[in-house]
Amino acid sequence: MESITLLRVIRTGAINFYRNFWLSATATLIMVITLAILTLTLVSFNVTRVAIQNIQERVDISVYFKTQVSEQQILDIKTELEQVPEIAAVKYVSAAEALASFKEKHSDNQLIQDSLGQLTDNPLPPTLQVKARSLDEYPKIAEELTKSNYAAFIDKVNFQDNRSVIERLSRILSAVKRLGVSMAVVFCFIAILVIFNTIRLTIFNRREEVEIMKLVGATNWYIRWPFIIESILYALAASVITILLTIPIFNYILPRLNIYLGTNLTNNTWGFNLWIIFAIQLVTALILGIISSSIAIRRYLRI
Repeated sequence: MESITLLRVIRTGAINFYRNFWLSATATLIMVITLAILTLTLVSFNVTRVAIQNIQERVDISVYFKTQVSEQQILDIKTELEQVPEIAAVKYVSAAEALASFKEKHSDNQLIQDSLGQLTDNPLPPTLQVKARSLDEYPKIAEELTKSNYAAFIDKVNFQDNRSVIERLSRILSAVKRLGVSMAVVFCFIAILVIFNTIRLTIFNRREEVEIMKLVGATNWYIRWPFIIESILYALAASVITILLTIPIFNYILPRLNIYLGTNLTNNTWGFNLWIIFAIQLVTALILGIISSSIAIRRYLRI
């Protein structure tokens, strides 16, 4: 008997969904827009995160040492810096390695090659390339290097050259988070209102039927659940439509992101995995639908 009742409840909810087609289409469309905004926020955040990680791998603080500082002293400083919690890695580049790298980088510039050929001494100092664990740590590390006991050995710390890039990236990430969360909250609220009114109209149209069901002894569960099933169908329809729109967009965007960022993102990469995104969309849509339908039923059904 319980299985028969459950099937009837599901059937009633499905009939309500198709019977009020235009109301259902409106509720589904609003939910699609909400899920699209949520997906856009997630993708934008992940693109920004990948871009920052990619650039962070290239950004570092170059610490140039005075020519009279011995290699052993520099290596001792390197060992000490590697113990600092905020520092992820420290690489030593000798003066000879720096010169060789500079020559290779400008191998196609004959003027620079001729100028270097006329030099008797190596103009490039030994260097430590310091990478922080996060972008926010760079200012603190740079300040410590210039004010610590190492200052007597250091000729220059080039953090200021990268400071604007680091600060700009941090601002972009914060802006994406704030804008995305704000838009998602607004459209979630709109979706709840639309589904709430759709369910309310459905209840109003079926008020006589509901009264009869109550008079013949139908349980609150039996009366409530068709409306919740209806909202679940909104969620399923909206999630399927949104993911179908997302797939071609991803197939178009990801190859171009890989070229632009120099990464290897695919549909299986975490943060760009279509199954994960679909699961997030579906769970969000179900929560919105169930919350809005529950509010409408409790307020207007009076059971």
